[in-house]
Formats: sequence, C-alpha cells, structure tokens
Amino acid sequence: MAQPSYVPASLKELAMLADEIWFLAGDVAVDPSWYTKRASLSAIYTASELFMTNDQSPDFQDTREFLRRRFSEANDLGGAVKSIGQWLGFTASAGINVLRSKGMPV
Repeated sequence: MAQPSYVPASLKELAMLADEIWFLAGDVAVDPSWYTKRASLSAIYTASELFMTNDQSPDFQDTREFLRRRFSEANDLGGAVKSIGQWLGFTASAGINVLRSKGMPV
C-alpha cells in the first residue's frame, strides 16, 4: 500500500483474508454481524501487522501479546454492545407498556 493506486487491491485482499479466516473458523452468520466480524478482524489484523513492523522481541512475542489484547478488547466491546441492545429493547418495551396502560393506542 505504499502507492495510493494499490489501496483498492490491498483492501480487497484484506477483506478476502478476513472472510477466509472466519470461514475456516466455522462462521456461518448471515445477519449484520457478518460485516462487523469481518471489519473487526480486519482492523485487528492491520493493527497487529503494523505493530509487528517495530517489534524487536524474540519470536515476535510482543506482537502476540498485542494481538491477544486486541482480541480481548474486541470481545469485551462486543459483550457491552449486546448488553446495551438488550437494555434498550427492555426499556422501549416497558415504555410502550406504560403508554398502553394510560390508554394510548400504541
């Protein structure tokens, strides 16, 4: 990607790599998570590859730790987003029920 003209080809390769990794991991998602999983993996892969360019540790041990932390952070973020979604769903349902109890046609 040293030349701007290589960006489209590089992004295509990155997308195909993320898709292949998820396929080999057994992912069969057909919902919007299909996109978020691949985007997250692509971001983690790219960040790890950039980190690796400056890693002087034996056998790239620092890069492996960096990668583990990124996966842990992505997992924590995914859990938080799911919890927020559940809370929003419950709150919306409760709000609708309150309006119905007051006689509003909802």
